[in-house]
Amino acid sequence: MATFNVKVVTYQEKVLEQEADFLLVRTTEGDMGVLPNHSPFVAELAIGEMMIRLNGTEKSYFVSGGFLEISNNNVTILADEAMASELIDLERARKEAEEAKAKLEKLKEDKDILMTEKNLNAALTKVRLAEKLL
Repeated sequence: MATFNVKVVTYQEKVLEQEADFLLVRTTEGDMGVLPNHSPFVAELAIGEMMIRLNGTEKSYFVSGGFLEISNNNVTILADEAMASELIDLERARKEAEEAKAKLEKLKEDKDILMTEKNLNAALTKVRLAEKLL
């Protein structure tokens, strides 16, 4: 079966590098699936779940923003934040979501609201992904 290489890095670390036969990632334009021999492509990533499949085994990751580049059967993801779903601290993510909700209710300036909404979305996505593993 044909595969391609997936590499995910943040500014702090290389999160993963592995072969895959399918990748599902959320871009700012919507969810996108990648198969071997995909044409060259660049996209901005949104907060969401990334799923990698190899030989029928799927693994889920949290990805928060960044960019995706596809070239020559190599997918490179430069993410603001990325982690395997099983590494998400559910209680911490719930606390972050509650703090962001409380802060959002108090904000008045548009830029502060947008940043807090982004943080809330990230925390709620982490909670959703971690709860799927329970």
